[in-house]
Amino acid sequence: MRYVLGIDKGTSVVKAVVFNTAGKPCGIAQRRVEVLQPKPAFHEEDPRATWALCVAVIREAMAKASVSGRDVVAIGIAGHMGGAWLIDAQGVPVRNAICWPDSRAQADQVAMEEAGLLAEIFAISGNGLMPGITAMLLGWLARHEPETVARTRAVLCAKDYLRFCLTGEISTDPSDVSFIPGDIDARMHSLRVMELCGASAWAERLPPILPSGAIAGSVTAEAAALTGLHQGTPVVTGLGDACANALGVGALRPGAALTVLGTSCLNSQVMSGPERAPEGLGFLFAMPLGHYLRILPNTSGTIAFDWFLDRFGAPQTGQGTPDFAALEVRAAAVARGANGVVFIPYINGSGVLAPFFDTRARGSFFGVGSHTGYDHLLRAVYEALCFATRDCFEAMSTRPTSLVLTGGGAKSAFWAQMFADICNMPIEIASVEESGALGVAMLAGVAVDLWPDLETAAAATTHVMARFEPDPVAARDYEGWFELYRMTRDVYRAYSSARADLLAHGALAA
Repeated sequence: MRYVLGIDKGTSVVKAVVFNTAGKPCGIAQRRVEVLQPKPAFHEEDPRATWALCVAVIREAMAKASVSGRDVVAIGIAGHMGGAWLIDAQGVPVRNAICWPDSRAQADQVAMEEAGLLAEIFAISGNGLMPGITAMLLGWLARHEPETVARTRAVLCAKDYLRFCLTGEISTDPSDVSFIPGDIDARMHSLRVMELCGASAWAERLPPILPSGAIAGSVTAEAAALTGLHQGTPVVTGLGDACANALGVGALRPGAALTVLGTSCLNSQVMSGPERAPEGLGFLFAMPLGHYLRILPNTSGTIAFDWFLDRFGAPQTGQGTPDFAALEVRAAAVARGANGVVFIPYINGSGVLAPFFDTRARGSFFGVGSHTGYDHLLRAVYEALCFATRDCFEAMSTRPTSLVLTGGGAKSAFWAQMFADICNMPIEIASVEESGALGVAMLAGVAVDLWPDLETAAAATTHVMARFEPDPVAARDYEGWFELYRMTRDVYRAYSSARADLLAHGALAA
């Protein structure tokens, strides 16, 4: 039997998954990444240590699947986007890798915003800026570490570095180029964006761009000896993680939509062209098949839920973890609308990226009174993350007709039904949890004719585990609560602005 290997290099975890031709994960292994913070606001990794973790999970996943390196016919790699993984002429890391949560360039971004440069960058790239995107980091390095520029041969993203370790070949793909950010219409690097970010010195160090599903190299003898893979096994270029997750749940065609319920909720829809609406907000990534992925993220996703449980407590399991089944029972006992409580879930300290951009926006509970108890607040948090998801999708140029939920929160049938009722559309739960690894494994399988095309691969490997239809009565009730949510978040934006001004002048304790 033939197998494909999907590697998913996440921000906190490296995973390897061996899939059979039906998309079943036969062996899964993961290791946590060590985050290095040599200075406040820095978020780095040791690339050599991350490669060692990758080696370990490949070996373990194959052992769990009881397969040998010869059984694995192709390999795909997904990785978190942005950041900067720099290698010299010998392929040795020049410095620690910098990852997308890094905010050392935040002051540079503020200066660019004040100079009125963000609109031009968005017009070229379809992407809003973040301090941890590649071009911003390269601009910072050019000013603060000019010796790093001189020593660097190639600027890679996370997946590109791991693929280089496997194959010795240097390249990237259009999805990662999107978040450099590049020219989204041309699907190429943008020298103008590099210039605006102060990163022109790096232009000659950007790698060649290959299609995401192209065979970018093969496993070297050295990598084969380390991993147990067979020398010469094809490795495809791969995808950034957001696009890989879309493929892994079968979101291939325009109109397909998914929400990843994670620390940030990535609300994504496949588009036939480079759709930039709403202007200046969110992200736009190049997808296979000539399509695009439009993303409006709620930066305060399950982090808002975690914050609530940390501050207000939660029933515990025997293992000392929150008992989510018990929490759902308590929340379900509260009527729709949480007894009049509305939660604005803007907990993330970086503010809001969509459906509006406001770095100063913060969250709050509205409508509390002497009657308000823990269960009301709890239900309000559940509802708020559904409201925020609908808020993002309604800001897009077209509204999807159904939505796939994935990520940890998608395991909750209670929450999935609430999403269906509040968003007033069917909610589907994908059968495969490791959607990022599956997405690039599908690309790898197509590259070696395991499947004739991506559509066939998706039909063979991606399945709906459950579907939740909106309840007409609940959907009607929630229309009013959703409008109140939007009214409240607009009012609290003004409060957040005044609050930030007071904090800046020292009138309040931070």
